[in-house]
Amino acid sequence: MKKYLFILVLLLFSVALSGCGYNLRGTQELRPGLETVAIMPVLNRTFESRIETDLYNALVEEFAQSKNLTVVETATADLIVSATVVAVDNYSISYSPDDKTYEYRVVMTVDAEAKTRADGKILWRRAALQEVEEYKASLEPLTIDRNKQIALRRVCKVLAEDIHDGIFTGF
Repeated sequence: MKKYLFILVLLLFSVALSGCGYNLRGTQELRPGLETVAIMPVLNRTFESRIETDLYNALVEEFAQSKNLTVVETATADLIVSATVVAVDNYSISYSPDDKTYEYRVVMTVDAEAKTRADGKILWRRAALQEVEEYKASLEPLTIDRNKQIALRRVCKVLAEDIHDGIFTGF
């Protein structure tokens, strides 16, 4: 019995020392010397109003929360992150029995990159990042618009996470 207990303790100790390989999301390190980041104003190539502000705010919040890099002004940043909203598509996906729209889907497409401020070297770039969100229709046009804006903010949050995590896992 003591032999099995000793083996079990030894096994648990070796597992504890080796770790399981699990990493927290976005905690990988960038190359040395990159400690600060600036988020450039997001460009909007669509007719969707305010979407650039929502994505910019989501990016700033994501980088500030991760604490991997300190968010600073462009003039003092080591890394510059920029993004462009290239498409926002909105269409009906389900209908009521009387042929009225019951649910919509919004698809947002973004190009993003991260480059060093000192030499302008692109460290990470992704074209056509996409995120999809559905939202309910309503008989009230203002409610439909509000639901759409909520869906777009959720899309922006997920895209900001994708950009952040892509930068830290893309090396």
